[in-house]
Amino acid sequence: MKLSQVAVRLAVTPLGAAFDRWCVRFLGESPVSWVFARSEGVAYNPPILLTTRGRKSGEPRTVVLPHFRAAPGRIAVVGSRGGMPTDPYWARNLRAHPHATIWYARRPIEVEARLVEGDEREPLWESITKRSPVYLQYQKRATGHREIPVFELTAKDGTRLDAPA
Repeated sequence: MKLSQVAVRLAVTPLGAAFDRWCVRFLGESPVSWVFARSEGVAYNPPILLTTRGRKSGEPRTVVLPHFRAAPGRIAVVGSRGGMPTDPYWARNLRAHPHATIWYARRPIEVEARLVEGDEREPLWESITKRSPVYLQYQKRATGHREIPVFELTAKDGTRLDAPA
């Protein structure tokens, strides 16, 4: 079993996920993402915490996500769910309630999410998959079921958000 598989198995347990969220919030780093990046041979990208409002429950829901450079001062997140036939819950929540909070550089920032679609999505998707080719595999798995959603996040207070190129 690859180290990345062990990291993912740990991350999906309640304790592992809570530990990873704690690390991102207070240390600005994710041990799970770091192990996954190293074992898959891709550059490590310190993740963000995204807190959405549950579309059914209204309760806050927090996940650790990699982020990517989008338009100047904005970042993008990808709802891949490993190429499964349905979108991750956080993406469904953002569609219902586009106001969210991220922990970015160890501080909370209120953001507005926008689904990137059509001609605008293509160059952003190309940029994301160049940095993280695994998303091409996920899209291949999802073909026939859905297009993997890409959301652009903009800070409500004007904070410039950035990610590695």
